[in-house]
Amino acid sequence: MVQSRLSVAVWSVIRPSEHVRDWFGQALLQWSQHERGESQHHTQQLQRELTLLRQQQDRLLNLRLLDEIDRDTFAAKNTELRDRIAEIALRIESADRSRSEQAELAERVFELSQALEEKWLTADFAAKRQLLDIVFLNFTLDGVSLCYELRKPFDMLVEGLTVPSDRGDKI
Repeated sequence: MVQSRLSVAVWSVIRPSEHVRDWFGQALLQWSQHERGESQHHTQQLQRELTLLRQQQDRLLNLRLLDEIDRDTFAAKNTELRDRIAEIALRIESADRSRSEQAELAERVFELSQALEEKWLTADFAAKRQLLDIVFLNFTLDGVSLCYELRKPFDMLVEGLTVPSDRGDKI
């Protein structure tokens, strides 16, 4: 029973006050929406660039079919365009995935931080081990006290967010 109370105390440290939770949840939602919008905008720009490259590739092929450029020039320019098209396609995939994944990961971390105590109390041994691995970086014993180091971003939830021009108060 003592172990359970200790565990609950550890998890409750990570969960911020209701006021901070509400504020952080709203800020996270706004940031996530902004990131998704930026991702869509960036992807649209890359799509336009990709369309232009494909149009250039088509014009190049038409020039070759009309014998207006020689075979070597066509091959060199076609290879260059094909490489640029592949690069842009990769950038589109990467840009879309990375921003969306960051926003989704931030939302999931926040949701997890709010339910850690409940999850811990209802989890089996394997799930508890996984929670420990996700949240904590290291455990040490200082005499009879268990000391822990939190992984990012959970450490920020415990320490609180500070503003550079603040009076030392936590948000």
